[in-house]
Amino acid sequence: MKHSTKRMFSLLMSAVFIIGALIVFSSFIKPIYQTINEKRSDVNSKEKVLVDTQNTIDQVQGLLANYKNLEQLQKDISLSLPQDQSIASALYQLSALALNNGLSIDSINVSEPSIMSASEDNSLLKGIGTINFALKAVGNYEALGNFLDKIETNIRVFDLATLKIEKVSEQSSNTFNFNIGVDTYHISD
Repeated sequence: MKHSTKRMFSLLMSAVFIIGALIVFSSFIKPIYQTINEKRSDVNSKEKVLVDTQNTIDQVQGLLANYKNLEQLQKDISLSLPQDQSIASALYQLSALALNNGLSIDSINVSEPSIMSASEDNSLLKGIGTINFALKAVGNYEALGNFLDKIETNIRVFDLATLKIEKVSEQSSNTFNFNIGVDTYHISD
């Protein structure tokens, strides 16, 4: 065989191998490559679903944490605006605040006026009841000021309704009689 024939045969064989490689690529590798691309798109969509699900789970956990905080808020509101009259509790709070701030209580009168009912449009709301306390106390201005500050920041809602100040006697310039009207509230049935 001549050298030029060998070269031509080699070129022809190379062309056959290249054509064979293209046939093998188009027959076997290209469909598998398409399958791989489909699987990648499935994996990407499932990863997106996983991320969305994780975000949803995080939001639900945040809502549950907020709900637990709402339970504490409900307890705090129940202390501020109790479900029942709790006259004894309110009376104790007032007397303790007065004594802790230097006021000497002579008497306390309790009266309960009518209940403000909820509007007919909203039957879920309950009426608000008011309890009036009339305190007669003795002390100085500083004790009164401290007492009023503590009433203002007390957990249970107290409103100063009336205040009357009288001098005890001409000899004692720093001691006064205080007639204090305080209102507190509760939720009525």
